[in-house]
Amino acid sequence: MTITVTKKPNTNVFSAFQNTAHTKNVYTSLYYKRNHRIEETDHKTKAKIAVGSLISTLIPMIYFAKKQTGLKSMADLLKIKYELKEVLALSSASIVGGVISGVIADKKSDKKRKVKEGVFQFMNAVIPTALVGGAMKLIEDNTKYQNSKPVKVAAIVTSIIAGMPLAAFISNIINDPKDKEPDRKLTLKDSVVNMDDALGALVVAKIPLVDKLHLDKLMPLIFAWCGYRAGQSN
Repeated sequence: MTITVTKKPNTNVFSAFQNTAHTKNVYTSLYYKRNHRIEETDHKTKAKIAVGSLISTLIPMIYFAKKQTGLKSMADLLKIKYELKEVLALSSASIVGGVISGVIADKKSDKKRKVKEGVFQFMNAVIPTALVGGAMKLIEDNTKYQNSKPVKVAAIVTSIIAGMPLAAFISNIINDPKDKEPDRKLTLKDSVVNMDDALGALVVAKIPLVDKLHLDKLMPLIFAWCGYRAGQSN
């Protein structure tokens, strides 16, 4: 999930390029909002980041497949049943792996900025999913509401909507505890162009459509892609 930057008086970390036409296009473009890049990464670096993100995604998949099915073949990787812990582990590993690969491979970018972007990506993948998982657990334990679809839908929507700004708030505290830089705020456009980040929350919530379309099978690829994007952020 990407976050936009708001200004604070006398502080602007983008002062070196904030007035250029290119910068204006960067922050109004859906493409750049989604990928959070000022400029493109070279192909060699992209390949290294992609490999790092894929490997970091496969490691927890192999672990869970071995634990659940015995991992007799690679096809068992597609049989993993994703609950909250599996989704959190997979999303976390993908993003951390992508960022670490980016820090190592991308010699041109500011490594601290890349790590900070990784914190934002990590929080935005984990917190909404954790809130949805907690809400679903509370509902399932409540005999009055456990079969109520409206209550479940309301809980899912509320958890995702509340989780995204909460993730941004926590990330700002972690990245800038002394509040020296502009806070990065979540916008509606950011949310729209990064809806794939919400798939983990929908899988945890066991949305019928998600189950019917077997979208959980796509989740490793989506999280690997999120890690790849995080590794390229600059």
